Amino acid sequence: LAKEITEKNITIHTSCSLTKNGLINLGIKEEQIKIVPLGIDLKIFKPLKNPFEKTEIKKRLGLPLDKIIIGSFQKDGNGWEDGLEPKLVKGPDILCNAIELLSKKYPVHILLSGPSRGYVKNRLKKTGIPFTHLFLKKYGDIADLYHALDLYLITSRTEGGPMALLESWATGTPLVSTSVGMVKDLGKEGRNILIANSENIEEISAQSERILKDKSLSEKIVENALLEVKNYSWRVMADHCLREFYS
Repeated sequence: LAKEITEKNITIHTSCSLTKNGLINLGIKEEQIKIVPLGIDLKIFKPLKNPFEKTEIKKRLGLPLDKIIIGSFQKDGNGWEDGLEPKLVKGPDILCNAIELLSKKYPVHILLSGPSRGYVKNRLKKTGIPFTHLFLKKYGDIADLYHALDLYLITSRTEGGPMALLESWATGTPLVSTSVGMVKDLGKEGRNILIANSENIEEISAQSERILKDKSLSEKIVENALLEVKNYSWRVMADHCLREFYS
């Protein structure tokens, strides 16, 4: 396939430099590859106008008001059933290990969404860490789930996106992530995100603690992220695609 793509001079679209490098290693010529990041609808994903709304959203979602709410919204189990077998590229084992460390110091409650979360749910049950798993009817409803959070965790080993990067930024949600996908290209450590090595559970936990303990740092990250995410609105990305692929 790589040979055919090269011979026919087909243009390839990818969302980040990591996947671009992977395509080059497969034999695709660099000049055939265009990087255009994912985009986001900023009419759906936006920050709360009033911080007091967070309490009302937590109540509506049935979340405790006296806990630190940490979110993970993805599909990280193999298949489309219960997802008891972990999809390791998504790092559900890393997520659970990091949460277990944090739970020893903080009263955490985990908010999950997405299908096939059985592995994560079973791990949380075994360690006695409380969680809520919500299924959504519409994709846009996930914005309120972000609004309920004190922290979002991305613990993937490999990603093309993930969309959670832009969704967290657009909703004003503090974010700790492994250095994957678009995070490596767009994330600026200590400015709009805190980044950790995917295999270093202690580092992920320590970066999460920085967010939870340092309000000024958390506010700075959110403020800078809200400015950065404007560069990835659907309007901006549509113009980018027009220039890169069609003009």
